[in-house]
This record gives sequence, structure tokens and C-alpha cells, in this order.
Amino acid sequence: MIDILVPEVNMRVPLLSQIDREVILLMDDADLAKYLPSYGDRIALIHFCRRQTPSAKRKLGLFEKLKEKMKLRKEANGDEQEPQTSNKKASCKAKSCKRNIEIGWIHNENGVIKQVRARQGGGTRKLQINTEARHDDILKEGKALFFQNGNSTKGQESDFEFEVWDFKQNPLPIDVSVGMIYNTVKLPILRFYIATRPILSLTEESSDEPDQAGDISDSDSTKVDDCSQSENLSELEETVPDVFFVSDEDVSLHSSEDHHAGMQFNVSSDPEITFGPQQPTEEDFLSDTVIHDPCDSPQNVPNDLQNRNLTIHYSHSFNDMIEAFSDHEIVTQSLTVKRILPNNSEEAGSGPGVLRDVYSNFWSDFYEHCTIGTSVKVPFLRHDFSSDKWKAVGRVLLKGFKDCKYIPIKIAQPLFEEILFGVVYTDLKATFLKFVSCQERDVLNQALNDFSSVDMDELLDIMNTYECRRMVTASSLPGIIDEIAHKELIQKPMFVIDCWREVTKDLISLSCEEIQQLYKDLKPTPKKVTGLLKFPSEMSENQTEVANHLKRYIREIDEDKLCRFLRFCTGSDLVVTEAIQVEFTIQTDFTRRPIGHTCGMVLELSDSYDNFPQFRAEFNCVLESNIWVMDIV
Repeated sequence: MIDILVPEVNMRVPLLSQIDREVILLMDDADLAKYLPSYGDRIALIHFCRRQTPSAKRKLGLFEKLKEKMKLRKEANGDEQEPQTSNKKASCKAKSCKRNIEIGWIHNENGVIKQVRARQGGGTRKLQINTEARHDDILKEGKALFFQNGNSTKGQESDFEFEVWDFKQNPLPIDVSVGMIYNTVKLPILRFYIATRPILSLTEESSDEPDQAGDISDSDSTKVDDCSQSENLSELEETVPDVFFVSDEDVSLHSSEDHHAGMQFNVSSDPEITFGPQQPTEEDFLSDTVIHDPCDSPQNVPNDLQNRNLTIHYSHSFNDMIEAFSDHEIVTQSLTVKRILPNNSEEAGSGPGVLRDVYSNFWSDFYEHCTIGTSVKVPFLRHDFSSDKWKAVGRVLLKGFKDCKYIPIKIAQPLFEEILFGVVYTDLKATFLKFVSCQERDVLNQALNDFSSVDMDELLDIMNTYECRRMVTASSLPGIIDEIAHKELIQKPMFVIDCWREVTKDLISLSCEEIQQLYKDLKPTPKKVTGLLKFPSEMSENQTEVANHLKRYIREIDEDKLCRFLRFCTGSDLVVTEAIQVEFTIQTDFTRRPIGHTCGMVLELSDSYDNFPQFRAEFNCVLESNIWVMDIV
């Protein structure tokens, strides 16, 4: 409150001493006349109040002064902040001194060199290690992984002699560091092997060397001459036998398929992959880790009952898969898939990436031919699908989950809950609104929110489509939708549910929370997919620009193309991997195109794109093509 002195009047107005300037400006002339009878005084007072500086501006002036003081304080403390900045830089530099590597275990037993698989205590382990780490550091990490407390599946640590091999299976020199190898070979991730052999058998192996050397000389005629490998491995070839990939399949078949790679085959009952240190490349071991499943068949089952070759034709892959999975024993067998292209030639690609692509292609065809619904789908009964065919589809579901953790997430979640638990936990109404078309969803949502504003003709037409037999009112509509949802999502496909339940009974162990989390984790989104991309640690200016083009492209594409992008890179249209490695290659303008390695989950890109529209057009052309031929083994 202020006392207002009107200079023009030159008199103090006591009655106005408790009235603010803002209030005077709000008063009309009649109210102000009660305090100032003279009309001229009132005009002068209003004019005086309007000329005064607003309080907001005075406050603004205080803020400006405060900012100036803060600025001076920052300048005074500038010298104190420099050490903190240097500490942060040192911390970042310390982080960059570590690199990711992979470590595997190779064991020499009775003169046969084998990689130890994951289910036998080996496999491929990933870890971070200092770039200055050398032979002894890697050996120490390997012993800690595979010989915990000095014990392993092959014996105690004291019973073996240890070596460290690099990614080419050559002995690692003691004075070579991890950083030196990264700078030389420029690979996205390095793999090392802990090589072991029993101490007691060293004398026996030395006596067998002449025979092995004789075997090498006899098999020289079957090898393809490779100058680079022979120069790097000339010393090893004198003492190490040829590469042996062991299988109980027909030897002549494998020999005809892989003779061009210079590989010699030998028949053995050991289910492990047997190899020597000089021949296999890095790509041969990208998928050597086997997912352990307690439902797998026992290891003493003959190998010919565990392995199965599938031949799938592109033109009718859906029917080929149904026919193959009509055999109930297929869920216990390891699958090797070969596909026949539309020109009747055999696709060159093979491996886990092809298997994931086969499952993705099957469920894509299944959605198209055997389900109804929009965002959420349920199977519908067909007169040409007997119980045997529906059970075959259930085996594809079971086998895909066991092999690749693949679940067809477009199938309504309440249907899976009915299969596994016999009861539905998910909200049926919310799922049904994703099952119906967009137009029907809008009408139903409007009716649920404001029944009086909905078009009754449209609402009754929708109710008639789903065979509603009750009077629709504002109070009865929510219950009616719940009943229709249960009928459409559970009752109608109950025959399919029974067939799938018979196949998957006791073989899929998931709780309701795990199913919900699985649906959430597998669903691709632009944020998830961009998070999967792993670029080289050092990139040129052009490569950085192309990396930004790729991220922008993923953020712009719709859900369908996003699934196609994942399938192009990993073989699966769902998020079944933790990383997609992005590599840059030199390509001409004529041969420039993206290349996906589904087994290793690697995407190769050219760094010669001029702008984003050019990058988008070429990637769209690849993703919109009808057939992707996997021609890289």
C-alpha cells in the first residue's frame, strides 16, 4: 500500500493512503469521485498512476542485476572448473582404453582339436578388456571363465597346458596387445581362444606327428591354393592336421557341397564341430554358441535322429513347413534348412540367419492366410485344415521359440494365456479394440466415452456384424463388448487352442508376467532398433553422415518397413538380438547397395551417399523387393 501524492494538485489525499496504484486504475470515475470530488484531480491522479514504472519492470531490473552478479561469479570460478573438466576428459579417455572381445575354448584331445560348446562349459564369452592387455591377461581372463575354481568339464587346470590363439587360430605372440591387433585388422570385435591339451598326452602326440604330416601331404590335392593363408600358416601346416567338420550325414553329400572350400570331412559320432587352427574364418564361428534347453533330446541319441535337413521352396514355403512339421519328432531335432529359389536353383546361404528367416516367412504367410483381425489377429477355422495341420503349426510355434525365442506377437495374447494357463489375464476389451478395424474402433470408443453422441446406425451395424443379441444401451455396452471379445478371441479359435495346447503342453514354461514382457521386448520400435545399431568406434566424416542417414531412416519408416529392416539384418522381423553391427565398405555407384549378414547380424553400407533422399530411395528399393536371396555363406 502506498500514499499517493498528486503533484499537479499538490495535496495529500488521506483516504487513498490504503489503495494501490493498480486498484486506482481499475476504479471507474463514479467510485473515484467519492475520494476526489474535483474532476480535474481525478484526471491528474489517473495520469500520474499510468506514468509510474510497472512493478514487473522493476522486478525485471533486479533480475538483470542478479544475472550480472552471477556472471561475475562464473568468471571468478572459471579457473576452479578447469581441473574438473580435465578430470572428466581423463575419465572419458580411461573408458576409451577398453574394448570388447570374445573368448572361446579350444581343446586338443587324442590329437583331435575341438571347440568346446556352451552346453559343455565352453561357448563364446563376451567381456571388456584393456587395450594394453596381452597374452597373459587374456589367458588369465579365459581361465577365470572356463576353469572356475580351477575346475572344468574336461578336468582340472593343473592337468592341461595352455596357449592363447587369435581370431585366425594362430598362437598369439606374448608382446602383442589387444589395441595393436584392433588397429591392424580393423574388425568390429576380436575373438581369442584359450587352447588346452592334456599334459600327459604330449609325448604321445609328438610320436604321431609323422603320420599327420603324411596325411597332410596326401590331402594337398584336395585343397584350393590360397597364397595368403599358406604364407601366414606355413609353420602350423607342418604339425597340424587338416580341418575336419564332423557329421554323421552322408559324407559324399558334404564333400560335394564344400569341396570348393578345401575342407576334408571325416565321419565321427562326436556331435561337436572339429576344426584345426589354420583353415576356418571368423564367420565360421559367429554362431557357435548353442542355446541350452532342458527339453533337448539326450546326447546319447544317435546323431542321425538329432539332425534333420529341410528343403523349403520359396513359392510354397508355407505348405512345405506344414508338411515337415507334421512329424512330431521334429521338435527334438536340430534343423538345417536349404531353400529352393523360384528359378529352381538352391540358395547358397545357410546357418541360423536362414532358419530365423524361414520362421519369419512362415508366420507372415500364416497371418495372411489363416488369421483374421487388424493389429491383433486370431486363427480362424478352415475346412481344409484338419487337427493334424493345426498341430503342425503348433510345432512350428514350439520349435521357433526353442530355436530362436520367436513368438508370433501379432497373435492375441489372451489366446496364448488360454493355451498355457487355461484362463485369461489380459484385458479382453482392450485387445478386442485392437482386433477390430480402425473405423469400428473409433465408433466403439466414442460409444464407451459418450454414448449419446455416437451414430446409432453405425454402432448397431457393428453389433450386428459380431452377432449381438442384446439391447445396446449406455450401461450394457461395456459388458456386451467383453462378451463379444471373449467369443471372438477365445471361443471361436478354441479348436486351434486345444490343438496347440496338446503340442506345447509342459514344453513351454512361462508365467503371465513373462509372456507380457516377451511381447513387449520382441515388438520392434524405432527407438529399440536405433539402440541396437553398433557403429565402428572411429568413423570418417562420410561414414558419420551415412550413420546419421541410417538413424533418420529408421525413425521415419512405418511399422511394416521396420519389421522388414530387422528381417533384412537379422533374419527375424522381431527384436531377437542385442546388437546389429554396422560396417562400411567401399562400393562403386553401380554396385552400391546395403548388404545384410543375418547369421552374424551385420549390416554393410557404402559411405558414398550424397544425401539422405538418395540413401532412403536405395534402402526402400531393397526392403520393398519381393525376394531376398541369401547368397553369402
